[in-house]
Amino acid sequence: MSALSACTLAGEELRQGLSDEEIARTLAAGEPLWVDIDSQDDRQWRLLADVFHFHPLAIEDTRSPQGRVKIEEYTGCLFVVVRETELARETADRYDLEFRNLCVFIGPTFVVSVHAGPARSVATVLDRLRAGADPLVAGPDHLTYHLLDSVVDLYFPLLDEVDGFVDELEARVLEGDRKVLDEIFHVRRMLAQLRRHLAPAREVMGTLANRPSAYLRPETQVYFRDVYDHVVRELDGVETYRDLLSSAMETHLSVVSNRMNEVIKAISIIGTVVLPPTLIASIYGMNFVNMPLTHHPLGFWFSLALMTVVSVFFVVYLKRKRWL
Repeated sequence: MSALSACTLAGEELRQGLSDEEIARTLAAGEPLWVDIDSQDDRQWRLLADVFHFHPLAIEDTRSPQGRVKIEEYTGCLFVVVRETELARETADRYDLEFRNLCVFIGPTFVVSVHAGPARSVATVLDRLRAGADPLVAGPDHLTYHLLDSVVDLYFPLLDEVDGFVDELEARVLEGDRKVLDEIFHVRRMLAQLRRHLAPAREVMGTLANRPSAYLRPETQVYFRDVYDHVVRELDGVETYRDLLSSAMETHLSVVSNRMNEVIKAISIIGTVVLPPTLIASIYGMNFVNMPLTHHPLGFWFSLALMTVVSVFFVVYLKRKRWL
C-alpha cells in the first residue's frame, strides 16, 4: 500500500506526512491543506467520505478508471477529472498508450487529489512544494493550477514521440515498405485516443479559465487560460499528425498502385511477345493433313519468321500508342 501524502503549512514551513487526525484538525482550522490519496488503498479512500464528506457520486467517480474527463460543482467543493497519458513501456506494441485519471477536489482551503497508483503530475508538484511552498501558499486554486498544468504538459513529450513515429513512417512509405500501412493505422488509432481525451480537457480548462466560481479567484483563472492554450496547441498537433498520416497513407497507396502498374506493364510486354508465336504454333500443331506449308522443306522457317514479324509488329504498335 502506498503511504498517504498530506501537506500543510506551519507558518511558512511545509509540513508533510500528516496523520488522519491531523488532517481533520487542519481542515477544521481552515489552514491550507493538500491531501493526495491513492484510490487503491481503502483506508486512504475512506477519508473522502469520513473526513471530507464529499458527495457519494464524486467519490464513486474516483474509483472509475473509465470515468470521463469533466468538471462538476458540488456543495463545498469543485470536482475536476483529468487524464494522464503516456506510452505503455511494458507492452509489446510500441504504440500502446497508458491512461490514468486524476481527480481533484477544490475547496475553500484544501485540495484533495485522487488517483490509482503513481501519478507523475502529483510527483512533479510535490517536488515543487519541497523546493518552495509557493503553490500551497498562493491558495488551493493556484495549487490546482499547478496540478492540471503538470497533467497537460505531460502530453508534449508524448507528441514529440508521435512526431518521431510519423517521420519514420513517412520515410518507410517512400522506401516502399509493404508493412507500413498496418503501423500507420496503429498510430492513427493512438491519435484518435489522444483526441478523445484532449477534446473534453479543452472544455474543462475553458470552464476553469472563464466561468466564475466561488473556488477560483479571477487572478488565478488567468493561469488556467495558459493551460487552456496548451491543450489547444496539443489538439492542433494531434490534428496535424493525423493529416500527415492520411497523406502518408495516400502516398503508400499510390506507390503500391504504381508498382502494380509496372508489374502489369511487364506482364503485358511478355504477353505481347509470347502470345502471337503461341497462337501460330498452336494452329500448326493441329492434326490436319492438308495445311499450308506443312510438307514444304522451308515450312518450319517460314513459321518462325511469321512469329517474329507478328511479335515485332505488336511491340512497335504498342510503343507508337505510348502504351509501353
